[in-house]
Amino acid sequence: MTSVTGDRGEESAPQPESSTTGTSAGAQPAELAQSSGKEHEDEAMAVALFRRRVLRVLAGCLVVALLAAAGIGGWLWWTRPLTREVPLPDGIEPGRVWQVGTSVEPARTEAGTLREGPLRSERHHWIGSLEWTRSDGVVEIFELRLGDTVHIDGLGTVTLLRVRPEPLLPDCRAGFWTYTVNVTLDPGVERIR
Repeated sequence: MTSVTGDRGEESAPQPESSTTGTSAGAQPAELAQSSGKEHEDEAMAVALFRRRVLRVLAGCLVVALLAAAGIGGWLWWTRPLTREVPLPDGIEPGRVWQVGTSVEPARTEAGTLREGPLRSERHHWIGSLEWTRSDGVVEIFELRLGDTVHIDGLGTVTLLRVRPEPLLPDCRAGFWTYTVNVTLDPGVERIR
């Protein structure tokens, strides 16, 4: 657009607006860009801090879970030894192999009855107990580790060969034997049942 100036009647090109208004108008988008950039950086930093905290919490939970699993595993390993069977020791005469337990009929001779006693672990070894009830009513309890041998009057030499502990989660539907023993009967002794 042309304009006429003063007396001369000359036309002149339109003048740009003053420099002060130009700078403030151009500065607003720059400030907006800077402020939105700052907000974006702050938001990104907050997200990064949140992620770091979440990762630290998850790492802490993982460490606690691993320590608990290691503790429980160690306790199970110590209280429930893996060795549950041994071969017949040297110098022991092979005899009859009997299973002794709750679902097995007790072994009887004329002199008494052999039953199972409680099974436990001690110092990372299984210790089984056998109850020998003599025919006169006296009960003798013998505790044996795997491979240990004891002589029982009226029965013979008994060696504990294998144990079968109850499962961690008991199953009441299944009967089971607890011990396998090698019995070398004394001369003249016969098993009745």
